[in-house]
Amino acid sequence: MAETFADLGLRPELVEATRGVGFAAPTSLQRAAIPVLRRGGNAVLHASAGSGVVAAYGLGILDRLAGAEAEPGGARAPASPPRALVLAPTPDAATRVAAALGLLARGTGLRAVALAPGWRSPQDAAIAVAAPEIALTAVERSVLKLEGLTCFVVDGLAAMLSLDADALETVTASVPREAQRVVASAQLTGAAQDYVERHVRRAFHIPPRPAEAPVPPPAPVGTVRYAVVGEPDRLEFLARLLASEAGARRLFCRTQARARALADGLEVRGFSATIGGTADAPVVTLGDGPGAPDAAISYDVPFDAAALTQRHRGGGLVLVDAAELPHLRRIANEANLALQPETRAIVGGDDLAAYRERLRRALAEEDIAAQLLVLEPLFGESSAAEVAAAASALLRRRAPAEPAAAAPTPGAAPRAWVRLFMSVGQRDGTRPGDVMGAVTGEAGVKGDQIGRIEIRDTFSIVEVAAEIAERVIQAMNGTTLKGRSLRVDYDRRPPASPGRARPPR
Repeated sequence: MAETFADLGLRPELVEATRGVGFAAPTSLQRAAIPVLRRGGNAVLHASAGSGVVAAYGLGILDRLAGAEAEPGGARAPASPPRALVLAPTPDAATRVAAALGLLARGTGLRAVALAPGWRSPQDAAIAVAAPEIALTAVERSVLKLEGLTCFVVDGLAAMLSLDADALETVTASVPREAQRVVASAQLTGAAQDYVERHVRRAFHIPPRPAEAPVPPPAPVGTVRYAVVGEPDRLEFLARLLASEAGARRLFCRTQARARALADGLEVRGFSATIGGTADAPVVTLGDGPGAPDAAISYDVPFDAAALTQRHRGGGLVLVDAAELPHLRRIANEANLALQPETRAIVGGDDLAAYRERLRRALAEEDIAAQLLVLEPLFGESSAAEVAAAASALLRRRAPAEPAAAAPTPGAAPRAWVRLFMSVGQRDGTRPGDVMGAVTGEAGVKGDQIGRIEIRDTFSIVEVAAEIAERVIQAMNGTTLKGRSLRVDYDRRPPASPGRARPPR
């Protein structure tokens, strides 16, 4: 078994790039996929964010592209079209993938660019990354030329078929037949399996599909908790959790650089942290002694089932981005561990300076367009500063959640509700109970925070309490319900007239 990236036959500059991004050793997915992709084989990677999937296909195709340019006569002409196209479900995802590929490509002379409206043309970049609709528009305008493609990657197939199947099919039809094809998907739904059978012939399935029908799994050997926490809020969430619970802790990170950054961040917040573990499994330790079996916290989601078992067979907590939830579910299933959402309230201690800093970060990093739509009617009645001050007062006055919601008192102000769009409907066999269970389970909210649920033909509309809307959107996006990858967002349309269900715009 290959123990290092060099053992996989990668070019020296790519091996050096893996060291530069902090990868000490290949994951099981990377060990299986990279040799296949280096040789030009088609592949279906049963994986998603959190498994190292971008590096798995990225290193394989970069090795091929760099090798082709190193051959006699392989130099590319100036401003030649991209040689590889990677599709991602959304423009944001495409930007993240392009950034990751760019880091891996350092030293090879190859460039990876993301396509977005108003961005520079991808000419003279070896790899173009885009959402299907943006790629299709670029092809129609001759900004993106596909005749020179030698590799085509669809990263997040099930999600793309749910969000924009027509654009995906049209772009795929324009890819040269001889181009290498790679698909990555957390699961193969019926539509995804059909796509693979039509467009990715003679593909290696990694990991291999079982030859026999799966048997019912045995009872779980343990339970691990998880909390959906985005990267910008992860350190603050962890610090509050640690401050609320005494005892030694073992914090597992993905790379040594992540471990050092985490230890430094905790030291600033008053914790005494030491770094240990191994190069490919660094651990930040707090307190003396090994701690209780459930004292393990994965600051980054484990790459595979073996790592999850090693860390969390005795329990503990995994911090996970919403996009990584399908990966966590898959490896937990392989490890025969049950998943349980973290529901304990974390006591906050923000002072005014910290509160202002959180607002600055939200202004810089959050998508606040939906909130502007909610507040827009008030801007005609009061200044934006006054509206912001009122919203701030409500936010800071809000009491911590109680273990059980009290019954509303007569005369109390009615709760504010917002409508959310969810990309599953009657055609998928969805029922209101399915939606209720998914929202309460994934977002960790209470049943009384969910209002009316309307199941339409191809989508659903869910009313939720305004204060939990962002939490539900973050937790639910990218999860799976009735075999479909979910897209969840604010419903920006006025309610439909009775008896008339309109599709989302």
